[in-house]
Amino acid sequence: MRFLVALLAGIIGAIAGAGGLGMLLAAIFTSIYGTFEGSAAMGGFTIGMPLGAIIGFGLGIWLVMRSTAPLGKVMAWVVGATGLLAAIGAYIWEYA
Repeated sequence: MRFLVALLAGIIGAIAGAGGLGMLLAAIFTSIYGTFEGSAAMGGFTIGMPLGAIIGFGLGIWLVMRSTAPLGKVMAWVVGATGLLAAIGAYIWEYA
């Protein structure tokens, strides 16, 4: 059962990591190389999305598998992170 929770945490980590690192690298590359037709931002997003997904997936699984807390507490954190990610996504979808 812990592995299924770890898999869910990995998926949530991949979604959060992909979006976060993609936006971060897009902003950094734009500030370094300029805003010519958004090419720097597209490059940063293209590199950041897969890299963030891989890092987030691995980190999510690693954190759950290394945890010594009871499974119910770990599941509560994973469900809370899922809800927070959904709320942030809904906010960005509505207001961005």
